Parts: sequence; structure tokens; C-alpha cells
Amino acid sequence: MSFIQTDTYAIRGYECDAFGRLSSTALMNFMQESANRNAIDYGIGISDLARHGYGWMLMRFRLRIHQYPRYGQTIRVVTYPTFVEKYFIYRDFQVLGDDDTLLADASSVWLVFDTTKRSMVALPAFIRALHVPTGIEPMPKLNLKPDIQLDLSAVHETKDIAVGWTSIDQNQHVNNVAYVGWLLESINRNRLETLELAEIDLVYRTETHWGDQLLVLSQASSGATLSHRIEHPLSGKEVLVAQSQWRATSNVSAAT
Repeated sequence: MSFIQTDTYAIRGYECDAFGRLSSTALMNFMQESANRNAIDYGIGISDLARHGYGWMLMRFRLRIHQYPRYGQTIRVVTYPTFVEKYFIYRDFQVLGDDDTLLADASSVWLVFDTTKRSMVALPAFIRALHVPTGIEPMPKLNLKPDIQLDLSAVHETKDIAVGWTSIDQNQHVNNVAYVGWLLESINRNRLETLELAEIDLVYRTETHWGDQLLVLSQASSGATLSHRIEHPLSGKEVLVAQSQWRATSNVSAAT
């Protein structure tokens, strides 16, 4: 049996940015919630994996925002698995407006880890046995080793992060959306006020935990493109690399 998850979300004020647009982190949280609901239907939700000593970990996530929904609007998030391999499971998302306009889409790659050893394992048989929906048109499979590089000598924006309790999820590590918030907080005010995020491609290298000290670095590859890296500052160990694309902001006014 296969399942396609469709959820409706009303956009509330605290999920919006300074201009009344749904924030990218709130959008990702909606997607994450729908993905977990879909996983529960398949019998592979967070609790299902925990009973076997496993947990989910996001490896790669590519989000494209075509049009920002705004405060008071209602959106639909549609998600489903698209491919299942020995070590990875792929999942797509679409975000639709009331009139079925495609507002955003995303593709992602997930892995399973042993919660005791904190290391990746092959997908258990009960996950590999799931059936992906028929009749779908999956987005192209994401490359597992994308070429996202950052010239450390050319970094122009940095931010120190102390991982707090509210960033930790049920898998006892920093939730994937928290990293996106940290990346955005490291970007200069002029870019945030005059441009809007159009696309972000995230590659998660390793997990981090409550109390860790991290360093966020950003570098402008071009006027519209930023490269990002999050690392452990003492060891230099890479936690995440990402690339974001920016465009001129929509004609919006601040929410009142």
C-alpha cells in the first residue's frame, strides 16, 4: 500500500517574517510535519523507528520558493516518497495555494541511523519494503555529492552559535530546520530587506547536539548566490554546507 500525504495549513502571524510573508523556516516546518505524518501512515514514523533503535536523519534538502504565501492565507502541502535504495530514501514536496498555484517545491534525501552508535545503517527491511505511490512525476534525484564549496579566505559574514535546548528534536540532535534559521541570521540586513530567498540547497554532514559551539560562515559567490558552511570552530569539522539563491523582493509592506 502507498500513501500520498496532503495537509492544509492556515498561516498564522507568528509564522511570518517582517513583511508578512510565510518564513522559509516555518514553511520547512510544515513540510517536516507532513513528511512525518506520511511516514506514520507507512509505519516508519519517528516512534516506529525508535522502537527498533533507529532514527531519521536528513542528508540533503533542496527547496525552491516560487511565490511566498502571506499571513492569513491557506496552503496545502503534498508529500510522498519517490525512490527507496539500500541506504537512502527520497521524498518530494509540493506547496499549493487555494487556486492550486505551485508556491514552492522541494526534494530531499533521508537516511537512517543507529541511535546508540550514532552512525548510519542500511535501511531496515521494513522501510525498503514500502511502495512509492504510482502515477506521480518525481523530481530528479538529488546528487548525493553536490559540488558546494566555500573559499574560507573570502568569507565575509560569520556568526557564532551556541546550540540550545529548543533546537533539539526527538532524535536527540539539532533539528534540520534550526540550521536554516542560523544561516539566515548570519546574513546582512540589507540583503534580507531588499532580496528574498528563492532557493536553498542544504547538505547535512553530521549531527550536532545541545551545548555544541558552532560557527556559521557565508560567502557571496555572485550577487544572487551565497555559499554557506557551518562547522565546529575548534576542530574545523564540517556540519553543513549550503548554497542559497536570492531575487528581488516582492512588492510587499510590513505586516501591521
